Amino acid sequence: MAKQQGRLLLIKIGDGAETEAFTTLCGIQSKTLTVNNNNFDVTTMDCTAPGGQLWQEVMTGMRSLATSGNGIFEGGTSLARFKAIAFGTGAADTADAIGNFQVIIPDFGTFEGAFHVDNVEFGGEQEGPVTYSFALASSGAPTFTDAA
Repeated sequence: MAKQQGRLLLIKIGDGAETEAFTTLCGIQSKTLTVNNNNFDVTTMDCTAPGGQLWQEVMTGMRSLATSGNGIFEGGTSLARFKAIAFGTGAADTADAIGNFQVIIPDFGTFEGAFHVDNVEFGGEQEGPVTYSFALASSGAPTFTDAA
C-alpha cells in the first residue's frame, strides 16, 4: 500500500437532509480517528486442573469511535451546520448535539454514522488566525465502507 497524505484524511458533516450530502469540514490541520474496543474479564479456573496457572480471558464489550480535529477557523455552510449541531437550534436533528458525519481514511475506507459533539473550543493569538478544535464520539453503530 502506498503512503497517503494526511490532508486526505477527511472529516465530513452531513447536511441533515433526507438524502444526506456530506461536506468537508474546512480548515482542519490535524485529525484523528480512534477505534475503541472495551473488554471485560471472563477468566475462570480450569476445572480439570483448578490449581493451575490462570490465563486471562476477555470478551469484547462496548465499541465506539472517537474523532477529533483542530485547525484554522473558516466560515461556510459546513461550519454553519456544525454550529447548529454543537450548540443546538431546537430542531429535532440538532437538539441532542448529534449529527451524521463521515471519516474518510485514504486507501482504507469510510466510517459513517451519528456522532455526538463532545466539545468545541475556539482560540486565537493577538497576531494569528482564530483556531478551533473539536471532539466527536460515535452514537450507535457506524457503517464502514472499504476503500477497495
